[in-house]
Amino acid sequence: MVPQISPQDLERWRNPDWRIRLAAWWEGYDLSRLPRVSHRSDLRNLAERRHAGPVDAVGTVIRPVAASDPASPDPASSDPAAGGNPELDRLALMQLDRHGEPVWSPARSEGAQLLWGRDMTGPEEAAWMVDSVRSFGLNPAKSVLDLSAGLGGTARALVESCDTWVTGLEPSPLLAKLAMDRSKALGLSKKAPIAHYDPEHFNQAGSFDLVMADRIVHRLRDKELFLDRVGDCVKPKGGIALFDYVIDGTPGSWDAWNGWREEEPMEVYPWTATRMADELTQRNLDLRISEDLTQLHRRHIIDRVRRLADTLANAVPPPAPVLAALKRELALWWARLRVLGSGLRFVRYVAMKPA
Repeated sequence: MVPQISPQDLERWRNPDWRIRLAAWWEGYDLSRLPRVSHRSDLRNLAERRHAGPVDAVGTVIRPVAASDPASPDPASSDPAAGGNPELDRLALMQLDRHGEPVWSPARSEGAQLLWGRDMTGPEEAAWMVDSVRSFGLNPAKSVLDLSAGLGGTARALVESCDTWVTGLEPSPLLAKLAMDRSKALGLSKKAPIAHYDPEHFNQAGSFDLVMADRIVHRLRDKELFLDRVGDCVKPKGGIALFDYVIDGTPGSWDAWNGWREEEPMEVYPWTATRMADELTQRNLDLRISEDLTQLHRRHIIDRVRRLADTLANAVPPPAPVLAALKRELALWWARLRVLGSGLRFVRYVAMKPA
């Protein structure tokens, strides 16, 4: 028996919306070849249509739009992200990638949150990060320095979960501003302040019971100086928790390896896992944990991408700049997935400073 297809399913197949096209692009499919028709009578004219034009990154056909077409408004005139905030735009331009484009823009911060969740800029959820440092016994008498604050999601989660004090530092001026605004809005400007810093010239005053950083060290040229400064601002009997990418032998594919390095907004300089461990111990730190989390990291990424379809299904269509930034974010993480476990590892290092 031939399975019956409902008219709604048939229409959805013929005319996939932007959510389906975005998911298909991630899986490597080109939906531009599907006949985009709504009625059976339209099929007669399908052969008379022009051949599809060039295809963009999501798989939609790029066609010229007449200036008088009222059904095709200018995206820049209808979405809030395109309108821009002069202060946020200025901050975005303070950190440029290798191609002269902002590493983080307001649109990318919104796209990243669609992918990773509210106030997050990476695959490790705030609750998971809190659990990963719970062994340090954080409490109201202790303090934390987060050197990869992002939008402040982890810092505020630590405050709410452990009632501790967190100072967040973020390499992106834009993300630091957005994160601090969020902390202020939640009444956490004193317990979870976020500020901008330059990791290449890190020299934090004060001392902390825990210093943590997620995917920072592999981006730095002068890693030795950075680790020196990290060790200086840890209290005796305090700890360090680093999550970072390290080299694991020879890449399985040099094309994938070079593709990853090219996709990264900034140059990357990963050490080997052994070099990272040795550098920590040379600073009179007691290395307690060196744990390979590569497969878990991959799972976190893939799970969030799969959940993206549900997130988008329940969201109003994002503005064009946000969708473009989301495509860029997905391309970056796809490049990372291709080398994770095949030349690159994601490792957690936990070290304690002697009394």
